[in-house]
Amino acid sequence: MAQIHPRYCPRCGAPLVTKSQDCATCGLMAEAMLSGSTHIHPTQDSQQEQQQLSHADLQAFQDHPHVQQSSQRASMRASQTGQESYPYPIPQSVQEQVEPGSDDSAPRRFGRKGLMLLLALLILLGVTSYVIAGFLGVHLPGFANSSVQPPVTIMAINSSIPYAGVDITILNAQQSQSFVDDPNSSTAGMVRLNLSEQNNTAIKVTWSYYTIARLILPDKSIVSPIYVKAKVGIAPGTSQKSIIDFAVPISDHIGQLTLRLGATNEAQMLIPLTEKANLSKYQPKTLHLNGQMQYFGLDWTLTAATSSFSLDGQQAASGMRYITVKLSVDSTLSQLAITGSPYDYIRLKFGNATATPKITTIPVSFVAGATGEAGTVSFLVPQNTKSFALILLPQRQSGGDQASTNFQLPV
Repeated sequence: MAQIHPRYCPRCGAPLVTKSQDCATCGLMAEAMLSGSTHIHPTQDSQQEQQQLSHADLQAFQDHPHVQQSSQRASMRASQTGQESYPYPIPQSVQEQVEPGSDDSAPRRFGRKGLMLLLALLILLGVTSYVIAGFLGVHLPGFANSSVQPPVTIMAINSSIPYAGVDITILNAQQSQSFVDDPNSSTAGMVRLNLSEQNNTAIKVTWSYYTIARLILPDKSIVSPIYVKAKVGIAPGTSQKSIIDFAVPISDHIGQLTLRLGATNEAQMLIPLTEKANLSKYQPKTLHLNGQMQYFGLDWTLTAATSSFSLDGQQAASGMRYITVKLSVDSTLSQLAITGSPYDYIRLKFGNATATPKITTIPVSFVAGATGEAGTVSFLVPQNTKSFALILLPQRQSGGDQASTNFQLPV
């Protein structure tokens, strides 16, 4: 009886696809298959699994073009060697073709995520190190240190000077490598000025040290404040304290520095940061006078003239100073005398120039029999002028001539 070759390999169960009936999967020879007493016949379940597997292989074959190309190349090799070929690869072939693609994409996805995680960890480590360094006392930009203050040298100054009618006193100057309570402090050297202000005027006075304060260094360079702790304005009759910080090399001694007060368009004052500095030229100077004038039927007396760099709430313009004259008026008239606005008829002449009043408190009228009616008139004049003439211009309604009196003030 003729022997019938099995359709499946009795060893591995793979389909026999070659004419020689040798197993292409495990290599079992056809003679061994025929001589074996036990044959493995795929059951119905195995056939169904094989069909299901084949259907899955076909799906993978359609979804992966590179698998299709590999199958085509395999079919061509099979036809050349006389082997039968299936229209789609067996499951093992599909697995070998598809899995490498999945394995190639997974490491790339993991690599990007890993890089982002590493970058986040590095940023967190850097921020943590920055904060720790700040708390350990290392001065870092934007970090408010609350650690140990470096040694501070203090020099008493106690120099007072008027600015805009307010008396400003430089109490002392402090020098250190840095100031831990200054959010803008330099680490190369700092100078701090402690000031006291007293407003003896009847008005609120406002200014900014960022605008009016500068420090002149030994090399003549000028530095602006980097930190100011002060109120914007000071109420009349009150006092307050302020702090101004400058970045100054630690090698520049306090005694070599000069404070300049006054904006660029104002009369500026230089205050050496030494004890008992001579600031007399910036202090108001008053000269008592007795200039007699007859005007508008009244007796006028120029009793005093004062030179100053400031008035109440005002600092003189650059290169200028204020001259304030004080007048006393007596009336021997039996009726009210209305002289009008002093801005219209009082002038101060110096050289070939004439100044009009900036501020005045002279009354516009005087009652009958008035005595000692006093008032002041302030003018703005160049700093280098010293000879003046106070003039009362004639008014049409008075029918009188103008009156004048001369005086001098030191520069």
